[in-house]
Amino acid sequence: MPPVRCRIVLVLLILVFTTVLGAPEAIARDSDKSWEFGAYAMLSRYSNSTDFDSAPGFGVRGGYHYKAIHEFEGDFDKATADHATLPDVQFDVTKFSANYLRNYLLKGHEKMTPFAAFGLGFLKVDDGADSETSTVYKAGGGFKFWFTPHVGLRFDAKIWRWHGNGKVVLRDPFYSFDTTFAVAFLVGGST
Repeated sequence: MPPVRCRIVLVLLILVFTTVLGAPEAIARDSDKSWEFGAYAMLSRYSNSTDFDSAPGFGVRGGYHYKAIHEFEGDFDKATADHATLPDVQFDVTKFSANYLRNYLLKGHEKMTPFAAFGLGFLKVDDGADSETSTVYKAGGGFKFWFTPHVGLRFDAKIWRWHGNGKVVLRDPFYSFDTTFAVAFLVGGST
């Protein structure tokens, strides 16, 4: 197994182990005035016209629940994609975005919180010789599964739009897709 995949498997095992610890019978739910933070592993799939292969990456996020159903968060992630046809050419892709999450608190399903997410941010692509930045628009959704009132797992799937400016990537608009698997921690608020 390649070293990058070994690291992803190790991180995922650690995330699963840490989330299982705690009282499984506790009822959990996103709550007013609470903070949520965590780390995630992701897989980015880029538009075929970028000539980027799919790439694993890692990121961190932090958010604030203004109300239990309204969450504002920021995230930062990084991935290194290989060129689809040229050997030994890689692209470092770094994203930062501010997001709004609309949490859906389903009655009778306190451990699971589905959500819709929308975001705006910046993307930097660096090929080692040059770099360029772009605005990123994100939309997607996912769910959080709470093992304890303060620890849970989170899964996101988001499509994002960006564009090249001709330095590193073609001067075209592109759509890409991220799936993330994360551990989430809640601090503050009421449980």
